[in-house]
Amino acid sequence: MASTGLTKKTQGHCIDPLFYKDRHYAQKLSLLPDLCADVILGHDFLGKHSEVCFPFDGPQDPLNILGVVAANIEAPSLFENLTEDCKPISTKSRRHSLLDERFIESEVQKLLKEEIIEPSLSPWRAQVLVTSGERHKKRLVIDCSQTINKYTLLDAYPLPRLDKMAETISRYKYYSTFDLKSAYDQIPLKERDKEYTAFEACGNLYHFKRIPFGVTNGVVIFQRTIDNIIKQEGLPACFAYLDNVTVCGDHLSEHDANVKLFREAARRHGLTFNEEKTS
Repeated sequence: MASTGLTKKTQGHCIDPLFYKDRHYAQKLSLLPDLCADVILGHDFLGKHSEVCFPFDGPQDPLNILGVVAANIEAPSLFENLTEDCKPISTKSRRHSLLDERFIESEVQKLLKEEIIEPSLSPWRAQVLVTSGERHKKRLVIDCSQTINKYTLLDAYPLPRLDKMAETISRYKYYSTFDLKSAYDQIPLKERDKEYTAFEACGNLYHFKRIPFGVTNGVVIFQRTIDNIIKQEGLPACFAYLDNVTVCGDHLSEHDANVKLFREAARRHGLTFNEEKTS
């Protein structure tokens, strides 16, 4: 129906247990007459998993669809200002529980597949941490506090003041918000900067090809990069705070025109959005 633009009214909902291999789901299902299949599982179900694979019997090699690709921009200088005593540090290997080791291996394979990291010959070596964030969801974090962050001078580029930005946006009648998908993962690194981001995982050494979380100036360099795109493109009524961009207009036609300009600029620069978070 999505591909043809057709719509269909549901006849109700039900909570039905679903079983697949060793997994059990209590899933809310919508009831539709004359469906083309017994069950169609949508993004709300698939989004519960970090990755979903659909095997086919085609003769060609597997095709990987990357979720986030590097933006089409000049790589910023992440480690431009280092102290004079900067020298490589290789931190002691860290032990992890069996569950964390499996999680680390899974995340590393995902980062390799998405071309966010690659094997490294760097003299630097940081360690990985496994943290629990929102809803106890595990996250892989690189601990740069004992390596390159020790020698990185702060970049004083200012972040926008949220109160001032909110006041400016409130003067417009219409606005739309855009959320950059895995924002840091879209910003490429200069070749000379990659070795500083090296880390140990699963008995191997890797470094980042995009800006990693946890480096001293990652936040401000990301903000500067987005600000520069807005300035270079001359985008009107466009305001960015890190990975959130708001586009405004005094009336609907102006708003729509500004959104079109922003989307076209984002497309030229290869920026990827969380469309489900765009409003």
